[in-house]
Amino acid sequence: MKTFSLSNRLAVILLASTFAVSSAFAQGDFEGSGEVPDPNCVGDGCGFVSADQAEQGEESASYSYGDNSSDENGSAENSSAEEPWPDSTEQASADSTESEDAPEVATTNIDEEDEDTPHYIQENAAEYRARKEGFSKGVQFGIRAAAGVSKSFGKHASDWNLGPEFGGGLMARLPLGRSFAVATELDFTYRLYSYEGKSDYGKNEASINESLFEIPVMGQFIFDEDGFFIGLGVNLGLKMSGDSEFKQTIEFEGETSKDKRPNTVPTVGVEIGGLFDIGYVVNRWLVLDLRAVQNLTNLLDLDLIAESTLMHSKLYTMHITLGATFLL
Repeated sequence: MKTFSLSNRLAVILLASTFAVSSAFAQGDFEGSGEVPDPNCVGDGCGFVSADQAEQGEESASYSYGDNSSDENGSAENSSAEEPWPDSTEQASADSTESEDAPEVATTNIDEEDEDTPHYIQENAAEYRARKEGFSKGVQFGIRAAAGVSKSFGKHASDWNLGPEFGGGLMARLPLGRSFAVATELDFTYRLYSYEGKSDYGKNEASINESLFEIPVMGQFIFDEDGFFIGLGVNLGLKMSGDSEFKQTIEFEGETSKDKRPNTVPTVGVEIGGLFDIGYVVNRWLVLDLRAVQNLTNLLDLDLIAESTLMHSKLYTMHITLGATFLL
């Protein structure tokens, strides 16, 4: 009885061990088997894979976020599928296509096209600013120097020659806006007049030297963009000093006699004339102008003149000078 019971126990133990081993082989999870259930498989009937394949499968698994479904009419469509993201190659080709279709835009700086262009622009800008600052802002003072000629018009004026003149003085200018200003000067001027005429008995010559102060007052119309301006006004001349000389040459019966008489051809003490001026602002310090003054008063003082050949002369002189003003 005891022997049977021991045999039965051994048989039961053997059967249990066999069943455990077979179960371990069937499930693949016994120690040292190296196989695990497929992690990418869901449901019944899934097999086993090695542990390395299972790890690689989890890392490379792709997931789908949509499924196919049927609508009420029985037509199947993908309701939630999304378009894949474009890779770098597709995006680069798309960008290049858009850049080819897009209009071309010039991005080259003008300074890179021509080396002289920046200097030219800066030069013009500097000149324009200098003209505005030097001739359009604030009260300005300057020193003017001028030289020119004079010509007489009027009765018996054809015998009077061109005469040189020189002058210089102080200038003051007051802007009254961007395009208008009032200017005045105090100039010292020296003039020389000469006369040559014929008489029944010979030839007459005369010369006049005079020094005077001139006070021109003018309104100036300014063109800032070009640096030009024009001036219109009046000119007042105040005689400081003067002298004259009259030479008479008489030829009679083969004999020649000469006579000189000083200060017999006096000039007036005050001259009044109209003024026209056109000028150009060179830079902050220099202004050039061409000025014409037409006197409206007779040069000769007919009340004091002593020469009969000139007693009925009326001389209205025009003075044309080229001047340079140095601004302070």
